[in-house]
Amino acid sequence: MRRTAPFPTDAATPHLDGLVAVWPHEGSAADLVCELKYGRATTVVTELAEAMAAVAPEADLVTWVPASPGRRRQRGFDQGELLARAIARRLGLPVRRLLRRVDDSPQTGRAREGRLSGPDFVANGRRVRFSRRLLLVDDVCTTGATLGSAAAVLRARGAGSVHGLVATRATTRPRSAPRAAEVYDQSTALLLGG
Repeated sequence: MRRTAPFPTDAATPHLDGLVAVWPHEGSAADLVCELKYGRATTVVTELAEAMAAVAPEADLVTWVPASPGRRRQRGFDQGELLARAIARRLGLPVRRLLRRVDDSPQTGRAREGRLSGPDFVANGRRVRFSRRLLLVDDVCTTGATLGSAAAVLRARGAGSVHGLVATRATTRPRSAPRAAEVYDQSTALLLGG
């Protein structure tokens, strides 16, 4: 049985049925995500996808949060797509591009208020069968707005349920507070040397 550690769905992610993150966005885990996004180190996809697939919620279909068109051109790839395809292979599930991002403003350049509104997405292709359980993959969750915006479009297109799966999630705990180990799947700690 897979051990999952879902975060509760809160006001920041109202359209998700759940959100699973493997690690907090700090230390070695944050370094892996940054290597993929900014260092173009696509070799880390294997490590990230292994850990993410190990804690993935049940699903019928895998999709991803698409990067902005400018970021995709700049990097030469979409890190969400690479992760989603690798995770789907490990889970033996189909993967489809269901979303297209229509704005080119990266979330990382926005103030918190701008991040909370999330980017704009449109459906790509035909409707999803209502009974489908979708797994929505992204590399990192900061406020949850991006995942929430994407999930809202997927629900409007007929998704039965939408669960988010990310490698890391930003934490808002004080620096002096101990790491809440029970929130994350500890079986993946070995990947990070912990």
